Amino acid sequence: MPIDNSNMLKVIEEFPQQCKTGLELPKGMSVSGKIDKIVVAGMGGSAVGGDLLKLYMHDSKVPVFVVRDYKVPNFVDDKTLFFAVSYSGNTEETLAAFGDAERKKARIVAVTSGGQLGTKAKKVVRIPTGLQPRAALGYLFFPVLGVLQNSGIADVKNEEIKEMLDILSNLNEFKNIGERIAKKIGTRTPLIYASEAIGAVAYRWKTQFNENSKIAAFHHLFSEMNHNEIVGFQTMSGEKFLPIFIRDNFDNERIKKRMDITKEIISSKMEVEEVSTKGTYLLSRLFSGLYYADFASYYLALANKIDPTPVAVIENLKKRLR
Repeated sequence: MPIDNSNMLKVIEEFPQQCKTGLELPKGMSVSGKIDKIVVAGMGGSAVGGDLLKLYMHDSKVPVFVVRDYKVPNFVDDKTLFFAVSYSGNTEETLAAFGDAERKKARIVAVTSGGQLGTKAKKVVRIPTGLQPRAALGYLFFPVLGVLQNSGIADVKNEEIKEMLDILSNLNEFKNIGERIAKKIGTRTPLIYASEAIGAVAYRWKTQFNENSKIAAFHHLFSEMNHNEIVGFQTMSGEKFLPIFIRDNFDNERIKKRMDITKEIISSKMEVEEVSTKGTYLLSRLFSGLYYADFASYYLALANKIDPTPVAVIENLKKRLR
């Protein structure tokens, strides 16, 4: 009897094409006038794109803020570019934040497959339906980046896109590493670590294990974890936990040294798994880093005889909130 009843594997394999299509969706859409800040509102899989955008735009003079709440910060005004991102278009927190941003006169672009948001917003990038929000990251992130590019706020080079798509197209490598990590995890709880510079990648690993594999997973970042969480390893068992370090060649040299030393310390208690991002451009490194998690969480679900697609607990909670 098949476990992957909704063919999540096919969706994951098509992710590179999804990213390419996502860039094409906002063709011709832009905002004009003075923009001095960007706010991305969303929840769950729809919010991760905002986290990635914040990292991607770290050198920009226009700051990026991510909102996972019913209201937006009081600094939101008519010079704010506000992205309301909801795959379904019916996420209640995002709809409330959208209304709050409207009252504050923000310039709003919605990214959604439809729903109430698709009806209420005047400027909408419509994305394909039929996916779980977490499996639509290419459609949720790249339209936002495309609007910023069209508006002259972001400068996305063709070489960046080409490198990223070329790297992501090497499916066998991502599959093999993902399957290897799934086998290493087994029945243990994964603990994901990365630098602040690619922190959203570690968070994405955690949430993919949560939703696809239906297991607990946790993440923390360097070097903050050296100031607190590392002490907890004194009483932790390698039978219960598997630390996974996500390495990036462009990390600060002090961060690299911290990761090396931390690995040595932890290895006295348990094994440490490592994965490295790929590419020269930040876009490639972010998306290669998180693509491993798609396959690792998928294969772990199969190993545990769990269908990776449904999230019945979330759906039940939403029904009880009505």
